[in-house]
Amino acid sequence: MKKHLPLKFTSLFLFLLTLIACSSEDGTNGLDGRDGIDGLDGENGLNSLVNTAVEDPGTNCANGGFRLDFGLDINSNGTLEASEVTSSQYVCNTESSTGLNSLINTEIELPGENCSNGGYKLDVGLDSNSNGTLDNDEVTTSEYLCNGDASDFSYQSYASLISQSGTNDPTEQVLENNINITITWTREAQGIYTGTLDSPIDISKTVIFFSTPTTHTSVRGTLESTTEIRLELQNGINVFADNFDNLSFELREYE
Repeated sequence: MKKHLPLKFTSLFLFLLTLIACSSEDGTNGLDGRDGIDGLDGENGLNSLVNTAVEDPGTNCANGGFRLDFGLDINSNGTLEASEVTSSQYVCNTESSTGLNSLINTEIELPGENCSNGGYKLDVGLDSNSNGTLDNDEVTTSEYLCNGDASDFSYQSYASLISQSGTNDPTEQVLENNINITITWTREAQGIYTGTLDSPIDISKTVIFFSTPTTHTSVRGTLESTTEIRLELQNGINVFADNFDNLSFELREYE
C-alpha cells in the first residue's frame, strides 16, 4: 500500500520512524496538518523497522522528497527486507512558491521512560525560518520507535558519538563495545567518511544505525565490506557537508 503525504505535511505517520529531512526553500507558511492515525499494535514482540530513500522528482513527489518503507522484522535479523515491507509513504518537498518544507529529525532513544528497551525518537515539523534545520521551536510532534523485549533477540553492540570539523578526520567517543572492535575514521571527501574496522564482522548479521545531526538534513550509512563502513552527510539534496557534532552511531551484530 502506498500513500502520499500532503505537501505541507506536519502530522505524524503510521508507525512513524526514520532518519531523514528535506531541504529548505523560501515560501509562505504552510497549512496546519491533520491529526495522525494511531498505528496498529505489533505482533509477538517483533520490532518495527523503517527504511528510507531519496525520492527523485516524479509521479510520487513532484518536487522530490523521501520514501519511507515500514514493516515488522519477521525473521528478527534487524533488517527490513522487501518481503517484510507492509506499507510505503512519501515525505514530499513543497512547491517553493507556495509553502514551507517538512523536516524530520531522529536520534537514538536510550532505555528509560519513553522506551524501556531503548529505540529511536522522531521529531517532525515545518522549517518556519527556512534554514534547513528542524529547530526545537519548530517541532510539532514527536514519536518513539521502541525496541521489543530484550529477550526476543540477542546481539552485540558498538555504539559511539562521532564528531568532525574542517578537513580533519572524524573523532569518536565510544559508549559501548561488546563486539570488541576498533574503528578508525577517515575523511575521504567533503561530507564523505570511511570507518575501517581492525577485525572483520559478519555483515549478513550486522545492522548499522545512526542519527542526523541538527546541522545537517540527512545521513546515509552503509556497510561496504566486513571491515569498512561509509558515512555520507548532506545539508540539502546532494549537497555533501562537513562539520558536525555528536552523530549517534551504532553497529549491532546479531547472533
